[in-house]
Amino acid sequence: MQESAQLLKLYRLLVEDSLGLMCIHDLDGVLLVINPAVAKSLGYRVEDGLGRNLREFLSPSVRPMFDDYLQRIRTNPMDSGLMRLQAKDGTDRVWFYRNVRYEEAGSPARVLGHALDITDRILVERALKRSQNDLAKARDELVLRVAERTTELQQANARLEAEVNQRKLIEEELLRASKLEALAVLAGGIAHDFNNFLTIVQGNLELAQIHTKPGDVLYPILQQTDTACKRAVSLASQLLTFGKGGAPIVRTASVAQLLAASVDLARAGSQVRFDLAIPDDLWPAEIDAGQISQAFHNLLINARQAVPEGGVVEVRAENVVIEDGALSINAGKYVRIFVRDYGCGIAPEILPRIFDPYFTTKETGSGLGLATAYSIVTKHQGHIRADSTLGQGSTFCIHLPASEITPVTQPAAVVWRGAGRILVMDDEEAIRTLLELMMRQLGYEVECASDGSEAIEIFTRATASGRGFAGVLLDLTVPGRMGGQEAAEELRKIDPSVKLIVSSGYADVPILAEFQKYGFDDVIRKPYTLAELSDVLARVIGSDVGGVITKSRPSEGRSAPVERYRLKAPLPAVWDRAGGERVSVILPAGAVLRNSSQRSTTLLGMIGVYWKGRHYSVHPKDLFQKAERVSTASVQQE
Repeated sequence: MQESAQLLKLYRLLVEDSLGLMCIHDLDGVLLVINPAVAKSLGYRVEDGLGRNLREFLSPSVRPMFDDYLQRIRTNPMDSGLMRLQAKDGTDRVWFYRNVRYEEAGSPARVLGHALDITDRILVERALKRSQNDLAKARDELVLRVAERTTELQQANARLEAEVNQRKLIEEELLRASKLEALAVLAGGIAHDFNNFLTIVQGNLELAQIHTKPGDVLYPILQQTDTACKRAVSLASQLLTFGKGGAPIVRTASVAQLLAASVDLARAGSQVRFDLAIPDDLWPAEIDAGQISQAFHNLLINARQAVPEGGVVEVRAENVVIEDGALSINAGKYVRIFVRDYGCGIAPEILPRIFDPYFTTKETGSGLGLATAYSIVTKHQGHIRADSTLGQGSTFCIHLPASEITPVTQPAAVVWRGAGRILVMDDEEAIRTLLELMMRQLGYEVECASDGSEAIEIFTRATASGRGFAGVLLDLTVPGRMGGQEAAEELRKIDPSVKLIVSSGYADVPILAEFQKYGFDDVIRKPYTLAELSDVLARVIGSDVGGVITKSRPSEGRSAPVERYRLKAPLPAVWDRAGGERVSVILPAGAVLRNSSQRSTTLLGMIGVYWKGRHYSVHPKDLFQKAERVSTASVQQE
């Protein structure tokens, strides 16, 4: 008897300490006994389960199937399978159970339940299955990629075998590309200093030109130097546009006028004929006129070089509305420009690379022209593409977002006089000296500061003494000291109405493109000309109605100085016919021309002249080389 009691105690300990899940319930599912492992699996205490129906612990989704389980265990001595239960914390647990119906004469039937918690095993099996599926997918992808790569390698080997004789040429091209890439990195890194130098050179050249006349010995030397300086500015602009940013400073401008001026510049000195067609109602656009002119010029020069002497380049412009999904640009109104040449065309294998920086098929090309045009157009939220057929020619198509605002027509290269006190802040002493000379030439009084702190001190003293400044020109970046942005914030605190102009030689600073967002009234990007400086001052401060340095502001019924020139040789010109049509002509030797650059039809970058009652646009360089000034008189403006 004592031995039986001891065995019973051992059995009880075996059940209570077992890792297996054990319970006893009646044929209705009411729990009579549960061991601690059951309670621990579900997060309850043992006493929480006694007397409750097993159905209550099942997951809600499987409770309707509990009656089927009771029916099976009532009719069969044993039942097994999976059971989904809900733990106290709301999570589901999965048990594998094997329950046996126990019957004894004189006692109600009971169900002896045995189970294992296999939740973790199921999760692991699912994760393993997912991993196996991922592995199989990766294996299939690897097999496919290996096959593709094998094909690519086979094709590459075939190409290499065919190009063995060109190895030396390829090595030279790679070396050249490496040097040009290094040059682009260098150009981006020294952009600020380079543009500062160009500002000094270009500004001093213009000041020197003001004090010379076409007949002076130094005049042609200064003209040639000025031309070389402008070419340096153009090259720097191209490098910086695709290399270091060059965010456009947009204003409403006439696409028609810029395109016509670019065509006239491209046809100068060339036997290629340009067929230009621009509708009178062509929409304007919100653009950086300088950058877009550069893009047009690059495309036109590319087309001119592609056709033989005497060939034709067609240039067309039109208004279009782009629908959603038509191109990789936003839907809306656009100005579309076509440049088509009938030259040699571009090989299909080369066509995808023509907009890559440094890629060129020309012996003397730099590979910058088309890359720069692509960069400029895309930064204007536009689109550019090229289509070509080998042996038949190429067509370049540009889309520029149209503007609803009518642009204000401004005569080219006008240098407006002004009045008032200007505060200039720049860390370069040479630039401060130059700006002081340029602004005094324009009629302004100037004070200079080398950094933002000094500018604030000067501004504060001037304001307190009642001799404030009409405007402040701030250099954006001053290494190691306060720059233009911080100084502008402090100046606004002193005088909220102060007129602030920001200037910089860096191409990739966002302030230049969004100057108003940073509290500036206008912007001027280095290097700049005397005309550009006078223009930004006139916009922000206002100009002196007394006139201009190089030309007079149009004024009805007022006389202005007029220069006359006699041609020593035939001169290319553009005749502005009635209705806006422009025709290229040659003015004969001996013709006496009268300048009148105030006409709004004068093309950008050119000088307006009259001959026999007709208005023409001519290039300044051509005029000064092929003409001599004969007299200066004051006549009534037309």
